[in-house]
Amino acid sequence: MESFFDANQAQGLRDRANGQLNAFIDNVEDLTNALKDVDTPDIARVKAKVKLAVSAARSALADGATQVKARAREATQTTDAFVRDNPWAVVGIAALIGLGVGIFAGRRSD
Repeated sequence: MESFFDANQAQGLRDRANGQLNAFIDNVEDLTNALKDVDTPDIARVKAKVKLAVSAARSALADGATQVKARAREATQTTDAFVRDNPWAVVGIAALIGLGVGIFAGRRSD
């Protein structure tokens, strides 16, 4: 059975999003490192806040990825169990969705 959901595409999107977030965090760290020679109380206070925020962001990113994987796995197992237990109901739902999309597409082309 072919899936509408392409796991490779989802993985690619997640990897790109994580890459962009990591690049942003790296850029913020580079900025704070560039300011290491500036020795004013205000800059020191901002650098400390930014370092805490970067650390929290990296931790949240790692935790978020773990939670997303766990929820996706759970949803996949639940869906698989439903489809195996109710194959004809799934066929009927798919047919209704297909009919609705067909009607909608037919009206849009007029």
